[in-house]
Amino acid sequence: MHENKARIYDTLAEMMKANLRKRDALGKSASLEAYRGLVREEQQNGDSILIWTRALQTALSENEVVLIPGSGEPYYIDSPVVIPSNRHIIAAENAVIRLKAGVKTLMFRNEHTKDGTHAPIPDHARDDNISISGGIWEESIDHRAGYGKSGMIDEQRSFFGVSTAMFFNNLNGLTLMNMTFRHTAGFAVQTGDISNVVIHNITFEECYADGLHLNGNMKNAWIKDVRGQCGDDLVALNAYDWKNSSVDFGPMECVLCEDLVLSESSPYKAMRIQPGIYYYADFSAVDCALNGVIVKNVRGIRTFKMYYQTPAYRVFEEEPEKGAPGSGDWIFFEDIAVDLAAPLDLFREYTQSDPVRGAFAAFEIGANIGHLFLENIDLKLYRDKYPLSYLLCAGPKSCVYDSGRVEVFDPYVSCKVDSVCLSGIRVNGQTPEAIEPFIRTTEFNDINHDNRSTGRGTIENIAYEPRQI
Repeated sequence: MHENKARIYDTLAEMMKANLRKRDALGKSASLEAYRGLVREEQQNGDSILIWTRALQTALSENEVVLIPGSGEPYYIDSPVVIPSNRHIIAAENAVIRLKAGVKTLMFRNEHTKDGTHAPIPDHARDDNISISGGIWEESIDHRAGYGKSGMIDEQRSFFGVSTAMFFNNLNGLTLMNMTFRHTAGFAVQTGDISNVVIHNITFEECYADGLHLNGNMKNAWIKDVRGQCGDDLVALNAYDWKNSSVDFGPMECVLCEDLVLSESSPYKAMRIQPGIYYYADFSAVDCALNGVIVKNVRGIRTFKMYYQTPAYRVFEEEPEKGAPGSGDWIFFEDIAVDLAAPLDLFREYTQSDPVRGAFAAFEIGANIGHLFLENIDLKLYRDKYPLSYLLCAGPKSCVYDSGRVEVFDPYVSCKVDSVCLSGIRVNGQTPEAIEPFIRTTEFNDINHDNRSTGRGTIENIAYEPRQI
């Protein structure tokens, strides 16, 4: 095992032990049932429902450990429940905690959340040691509602980039285990500006956006055994992100995502892993870099998107959002099966194999990466239909619509990968003798005729070992 990979495993194993030790040392506990006197009854669509918001909030204020018993009826929540430091919620396997229909705010957040959109969040006065185990966590909805329509931090949407059922940031020590999420209209879990994160054994059932949406300034995170149906990324590592999707911008360091299975019924089979340069309100910049990341044992993902991307812009009327490609180093992809049956994004450039813009791949790079490893990758390509499909593609992307007036990607991006090490690669069941036919770099020369659509991808060194090392 590579020493950098071994260091990630060792660091995270010790971190998990520390998280569980702190969780298990918590003292005073109570059942939520003891607070039933704070429950109120409401009518919803002609039915009586019980609202447990005040009961749960009071239980968390008065106890370090709160037990949510199994019940034949959901525990309804109608406004955000705030979790203080040193708290552990233990929900029975059949306990359903459900957001009341029509509520636009999130369900749970930690106490001292901060907004890092306009300036970095100071690294002090953080919350500490929050855990949730078990339970079924639901929203009362059957579609993705959209930003500003669900999952807001409060009614005023005072944190513009929060859109989730559960939000945690400005925190040291988060442990989420053995949980099921259903019908989440925004992200199920959103987090950033955080250290020491353990998220294990998570299931998504009919969720409509990202499952785990992990943002910048994150150190030491172990994501394991995550599965199910999501409308977007099962797990997103968005160190850089758009302003409507994050309030946490900065580097990610020491992250392991393993044993991920996206269901076949999920409509968008991608995993976003996004570095980038982000600019604060005072125009200072931060490299939202990815350093020391392992993505291992993944099924159901068609494309791993590791490129800088701004919101779509009108080519001749708007400037792209200010930013630039970010960086990364020591990034490992291992034990991954990809069926690249079609381009993930069904733009004409891809479906019609445009000779300049039409390349797509299982791994798409638009960042400055030091060391990249692809190990034991089982890839299916359909080059009879998509001749420009690849294992790896590095460089700018460009797809336009509205007669070429709107650009989806950022064709001005230039990026470099210093080193790609590949081993144990199989393409359509065979071990390639040479890997070069399955790797491509893209280059544009003012492709949109706007004097800003020139970019180039470069891979400095490729090392290929047909056998798995």
